[in-house]
Amino acid sequence: MTDTRRGLAFVAPLFTGVVFFCLIPAAACAVLSLFRWSLTSPPSFVGLENYRTLLGDPLFLQAAINTLILSLVVPLQVAGSFALALFLRRTTPWHRLLRLVVFLPTLVSPVALYIMWRSIFFADMGLLNRLLDLVGVAAPLWLEDPGWAKAAVMVVLLWESIGGFQMLFFLAGLRQIPEQLHDMARLDGLPLRRRIRDIYWPWMRSLVGFNLCLGFIGAIQGGFEIAFLMTGGGPLRSTTTLSYLLYENAFQWQKMGYGAAVGVLMFLMISPLLALKWKGAPRD
Repeated sequence: MTDTRRGLAFVAPLFTGVVFFCLIPAAACAVLSLFRWSLTSPPSFVGLENYRTLLGDPLFLQAAINTLILSLVVPLQVAGSFALALFLRRTTPWHRLLRLVVFLPTLVSPVALYIMWRSIFFADMGLLNRLLDLVGVAAPLWLEDPGWAKAAVMVVLLWESIGGFQMLFFLAGLRQIPEQLHDMARLDGLPLRRRIRDIYWPWMRSLVGFNLCLGFIGAIQGGFEIAFLMTGGGPLRSTTTLSYLLYENAFQWQKMGYGAAVGVLMFLMISPLLALKWKGAPRD
């Protein structure tokens, strides 16, 4: 009993934080989604009306499609992070320096990153279009054309995350592979494709699935900062994500119940991924 109490004492701060900062706000959001509330008038109970309106709202459907399209970058993030981990798994000083360099974007504030990329993608004065002009390539209107704006956002999402925590997970996983397997592969002269298939994949399969689930959860939940700072959700709503739509409804248009309903539907979208993440999380 003493060990049990000691264990509960250690987990109590974390459990308290989860209750007060996750569970209680989530329950309040679910309750609020059943009301109509504009912050300036008392809330009125409307039941499931917010959900019925939301599911028929073309703006919500467009934001959901945009979010799913932007989440297609997740497999590229995982594959790129795995490739970087393979390249940087050595412990030489040069590889340690490269690990720090590729991890730096994760440490920088997203606000600074997105403002920097917005200046790079400017149509007239942007660095990218100037470089394209130098080589005689017609520069597109990156943030003013719906198709190119979505592509630009996906490029930034890939760039900022490919050397982040997923790469660290893969580095930790690669360290668990016995060094004898690497030595045998070198002695047999196995090409990289065979090493990935016969050595890396059997050991890293569960970690790849874990990172994919984690990436898709983050993609469905995220997208607010980049939409707010780079594109403003445009042009023509082409980069409006679900999280940005939630912000607009709740804090710009003061439709708190409607915004809460968006949040609840986002949670329902990621619930299957949460179950897969829990099931596929590495146990060792």
